[in-house]
Amino acid sequence: MITDARITIQKVEGAYYAQVKELYRSKLTELNKYIEELQWWNKRINLVSRDVSRETLVMHVEHSLMLLLVPIVKEAQIILDVGTGGGLPGIPLGICRNNNATQSIIMNDKVEKKIWALRQIIQKLGLEEVGALARNVATIRLSDLVDVSRETKSKTRLTICVTKHAFKIDQLLDLVPPALTNEFVFLKGRTEAIEEIKRVMSPIKAVVYILDGIDKTAFYDGKAIVHLSR
Repeated sequence: MITDARITIQKVEGAYYAQVKELYRSKLTELNKYIEELQWWNKRINLVSRDVSRETLVMHVEHSLMLLLVPIVKEAQIILDVGTGGGLPGIPLGICRNNNATQSIIMNDKVEKKIWALRQIIQKLGLEEVGALARNVATIRLSDLVDVSRETKSKTRLTICVTKHAFKIDQLLDLVPPALTNEFVFLKGRTEAIEEIKRVMSPIKAVVYILDGIDKTAFYDGKAIVHLSR
């Protein structure tokens, strides 16, 4: 039972999932190429689980695109994908953003060999305004992101952090300075997300999008997207 007034719950309807499936189909060639590159590099550098199947990677790419449910993901000028590993969710978002001329996407991981591999993947896919930065997220400043991407046209440079199961919510809020961003979007398990939000002591607002039951498989059961503002 949720007793934290800072948390709003929204159930995602199947119609939205159908839109994501259609978006995936519209970018099928590019997304398949990314999955092939990810599998090739994963045999050499541990970007994701060693024994992950292609079918599972397809689901994780699709899962990444569910972030487009959150309006701020489409509105942001800079998206920082922290703890990106093999480029999830950043690269699928970069492929499917429909040439948004005001948006840069930067993958971040503290493991340099992962970032080196991601730079090769970005180049192979020909993605523009997509970069990769090997740094501890606690040390990143806005100027670092502009250097990796480019000067955005917006003076406000709306910056958000996104992450796919890489950080606990309270942990990431402690690491990221307010000068970088106060907007976060997490792909998390529903139960763990609510418990982690409750541990945050500072003033926040959180919308938890529940993904249970949006398709016929069990993949999305227990999963959620969290948009948190502080």
